[in-house]
Amino acid sequence: MGALVLTACSSNNDDDGASGDGAGGTLTIGTTDKVTSLDPAGSYDNGSFAVMNQVYPFLLNTPYGSPDVEPDIAESAEFTGPTEYTVKLKAGLKWANGHDLTSSDVKFTFDRQLKIADENGPSSLLYNLDSTEAVDPTTVVFHLKSKDDQIFPQILSSPVGPIVDEEVFSPDALTPDADIV
Repeated sequence: MGALVLTACSSNNDDDGASGDGAGGTLTIGTTDKVTSLDPAGSYDNGSFAVMNQVYPFLLNTPYGSPDVEPDIAESAEFTGPTEYTVKLKAGLKWANGHDLTSSDVKFTFDRQLKIADENGPSSLLYNLDSTEAVDPTTVVFHLKSKDDQIFPQILSSPVGPIVDEEVFSPDALTPDADIV
């Protein structure tokens, strides 16, 4: 069994009132599956996704045992036009390193997935994504190629969905695991 230690993102305050200042703690995740890459743009396998689902924020996620997606770091997410899917982020999101997590990070993440298009990565899941627009710090609009793509919310909760910090990850190449940890 492998174990991995990483730091994750947080909001300003946890439900228990603890500070989300990124100051600490260790997250240990065990898996019997191989973890091929910690960079979401470079892996599309169960072992890596198990780790990413615990470490990275997602706009939407699927609760254990449910087929439905629900907001994760999103406050809301909905179709606002036949080819527009608008996500409003929760206010005050922060990365563990203290950087603000904004719609710019979301745009960066999906633009990066398409630009890198790693042969081992999940970018093919974005087959219907035309462009991503950061409207303001908490609003992002996904412009789709085809109308009424009802599977798009599930795609945001899939291995292509982990959001990354644009101040840490390379915009056009996989970021080495050692730099991520």
